[in-house]
Amino acid sequence: MNASIIRNLTAAPVLAALLATPAAASGFGILVPHRAVYDLSLKEASDRSGIEAMTGRIVYELSGNECDGVSIRYRFVTNITTSEEAYQTDQQTTTFESPNGLEFNFLTKSFVDKQLESTVKGTATRTKDGVKVVLSDPQRRDLELPPAIFISTHLIDIIGAAKDGEQLLKRDVFDGSDEADEVVASTTFIGEGKVVSEPLEGENAESVAMLEGQKTWPVTISYFEKGVGNAAESLPIYEASFLLYDNGISRKLTMRYPDYALTGDLTSLEMLKKVPCDSAQ
Repeated sequence: MNASIIRNLTAAPVLAALLATPAAASGFGILVPHRAVYDLSLKEASDRSGIEAMTGRIVYELSGNECDGVSIRYRFVTNITTSEEAYQTDQQTTTFESPNGLEFNFLTKSFVDKQLESTVKGTATRTKDGVKVVLSDPQRRDLELPPAIFISTHLIDIIGAAKDGEQLLKRDVFDGSDEADEVVASTTFIGEGKVVSEPLEGENAESVAMLEGQKTWPVTISYFEKGVGNAAESLPIYEASFLLYDNGISRKLTMRYPDYALTGDLTSLEMLKKVPCDSAQ
């Protein structure tokens, strides 16, 4: 089994993944609770990857509000065929970010052929000095990491930059992925906002119709190892491109790893009920 493929998939930052001060986290109120399904296909693969075919699916669910915080459930399943074998990977992630953007809970379980391969569970807290991480699984560890923001706040920051007409945004992010022991540097490029009402190839027309008339921005987020050379000159460890709406919904996903790339087409979209702050339990 190609260990590098497994490592890349399980280390992928969560899609929505996707601010300068904690106060800006109050912007969580713009995010619409929803469940989106993306069907994955192989865009390209180098000979070094050994990949002959790959399909899969992402199920992304966002819930919460600006008073109680944002929860994200994310499942990323791939079916991989190489010249020597075929196998399935299944990454299941649950995160919660507090409404002030200072606390972050995360749990990721990774399976290969339905057998549990690893579990990473912990909490992270932003402090004046950085990010304090307490891991409870696979083993108890306390970590002190450089200053960073969490994934839902990062998404709010990107949407805010897009609305303000900014084309470039740089943030350091902690997402709890891989072994949850690193902060990554991110660079986001934002294109001109436009209305894309017609379904693109591979997309479900009914799902796209739910977004009709709304402006969307083409976004590319590149993630780099923090502190390894100049991010502007180094190659990203992972890159995601997609169309982003100002309510947090995205479509037409491309995920690029060092040796291969996947595309994700929006095939199902369900708007979930938003619990108002005054009646949240």
